[in-house]
Amino acid sequence: MAAKTVKKQLPYFLLVFLIPVTLVLWWWGLFSSADVEIAERGNYRYAYLEADGPYSKLSSKQEEVLHELVDQNIQPGPEITLIFSDPRTTPYKELHARAGFIIDADAKPVAPIQVDTVPVRKVFVASIKAHPLLAYGKTYSKVLEFVKSKDMPLNLPTVEIVDDSVLSVEMPLNPVPESQPNAGVSP
Repeated sequence: MAAKTVKKQLPYFLLVFLIPVTLVLWWWGLFSSADVEIAERGNYRYAYLEADGPYSKLSSKQEEVLHELVDQNIQPGPEITLIFSDPRTTPYKELHARAGFIIDADAKPVAPIQVDTVPVRKVFVASIKAHPLLAYGKTYSKVLEFVKSKDMPLNLPTVEIVDDSVLSVEMPLNPVPESQPNAGVSP
């Protein structure tokens, strides 16, 4: 008798629960995989604020930059984040990044906003259109697979750009030399 009831309820379960949940997960990009390529990317002029500590708090720093740019009547472009510390090997309180937005060449932000440029360089790019909860894990797993397959270190900084719901993570193929603070893309 119980088996007959389960058989009767199965179509309703599929229709009411399983199919909608599967559609939402598909919409969010759960079944997508990141596209990868080696390309020349860069010459990004960006406005940013420095961020230290857990990377989970970068979105609030991004909001600060957006607020400042809007107050200064500067049109923000795509979101950009430069990751300077490997979270696998760096204590979370010592993580360092820059969070900001790409801006036009003629934009002149004032303090506290800082401006820098990511030069053109050859990079490994992983990109995906997916919900942020899924996108970062999928792109960085492709970057780490590439690093492991080439038996090379993770070259930092990685550059994360979000444009029209597409996350692109760019890792330089050659290590970026350490330089003075606020010069190029080194902290």
